[in-house]
Amino acid sequence: MNVQPVRGGPRGSRARREALLRSYVAPEVVAHILSDGREPLLSGVRLTVTILFADIRGFTRLADHLPAERVVNMLDEYFDAMTAAAVAHQAMIDKLIGDAIMLVFGVSVPRGDEAARALRAAHEMHCAFRLLLQQWRAALPMPLRLGLGIGCASGEAVLANVGSAVRMDYTTIGRPVNLAARLAAAAGSGVTLVNHVVREEVERSRAPGVRFGRPRSLSLKGFRGRTVAYPCRLQARRSAAVRAAATTDPVCGMKVNPQHALTSTYRRRTYYFCSAACRQAFRRDPRQYGWRASGTDP
Repeated sequence: MNVQPVRGGPRGSRARREALLRSYVAPEVVAHILSDGREPLLSGVRLTVTILFADIRGFTRLADHLPAERVVNMLDEYFDAMTAAAVAHQAMIDKLIGDAIMLVFGVSVPRGDEAARALRAAHEMHCAFRLLLQQWRAALPMPLRLGLGIGCASGEAVLANVGSAVRMDYTTIGRPVNLAARLAAAAGSGVTLVNHVVREEVERSRAPGVRFGRPRSLSLKGFRGRTVAYPCRLQARRSAAVRAAATTDPVCGMKVNPQHALTSTYRRRTYYFCSAACRQAFRRDPRQYGWRASGTDP
């Protein structure tokens, strides 16, 4: 194998190594590696964190009927969208497992809004997945019964660098990790389930736009007794003064507040979006969505 040297000397080489490492491990580990161990690695420390698990319903069954190369392409598109939401809300991407992703909020610099950021990330992940599903349905000659389920749990966990001399994994271990995974498995398509700690943290921080549904009593594998979980969603928070000006995201149909929404202009008309994923989809093909907001093809 003929490996070409990196142009730009040592700086270019370091930048390339850093970019490569960041695609595999957490930023904290990258800093530790590139500093030759001089940068301390936070490990064996107990932290209060919020864990998010997301996985695709029905993907294993679908993968059994598709060429492996097509499955890999779909997973690449899916993880691109999910990690974009993670980065936007300052989450540590802990691991990718099959069609599941695990995120940790509160590792680098705890700010007290970890639960709220996790729910905003979950909302963007649901929006992005709906857009992906539209693209996949248009490209594949078969019915797609897929959905995204998300679970979030807050609590104390240990951040640790675990493994062997051959393979190490910088990860989070503890009850909220297991609970978030079980909640994700129990969540229906398009649903985010959270534990009572997440709900209490969000209500205490008065995060705007978060709404919780009726509590559900669940029997979760590995947990004694029943576990109470809450479905949640985000919606635009509108005061009486701006309620008349509320409009609809042309991509996902969500009501948004024009004062706080993302915008894009098409044929001298302004459209409002609840997330960056929806705005990106609109910009790729505005004619596909323009009529939803105006009633006519723009």
